[in-house]
Amino acid sequence: MPRPWSAHAVYGTTARILHWTMAVLILFQATIGIVMTWAPEGSTLAKLSTALSFYDVHKLLGVALLVLVLVRLANRIGQGVPAEDPSIAVWQAETANIVHTWMYLLLIVVPLLGWLGVSLYPALTAFGITLPALMPPDQKMSEPVFVAHAVAAFVLIGLVLIHVGAALFHALIRQDGVFRRMWPRDEEA
Repeated sequence: MPRPWSAHAVYGTTARILHWTMAVLILFQATIGIVMTWAPEGSTLAKLSTALSFYDVHKLLGVALLVLVLVRLANRIGQGVPAEDPSIAVWQAETANIVHTWMYLLLIVVPLLGWLGVSLYPALTAFGITLPALMPPDQKMSEPVFVAHAVAAFVLIGLVLIHVGAALFHALIRQDGVFRRMWPRDEEA
């Protein structure tokens, strides 16, 4: 049964559209990033990665996600966020704030590290589009940048899994309306 506070504590339509669009794109981006870098050479997955130009898709999708997270942050600053459920323990609310802050930070850092890596490598062209270089080419320097990109991406994936787990906890166990705050269909309107 939804609590009375939740009827007025949903995110705006723009925030919800951006959230779910980014969720789908991040899932896709993480999947192709893992396949394109860890599929054994000559395997069906590696051939698929090459045939579907996963590297090019990954580069352009990274730039798109960077733009979307900046739009999302601007929307969040401009529109604010709904009030917290007063029944949520302080430690849970603080943990949620920390996870959200780090996810936003990594949603900026991960694509910037990728872009820096392809600038250094250099491999700035994707589907005929040439991204501007962030640094002059230095292939040796690209290696640690790509490692940092991968590590940051896996930390982001871990935070996303924590976020999804918490959302499911609120939706299925507590059934307290927290999940509905971001659900695409506002059932309480």
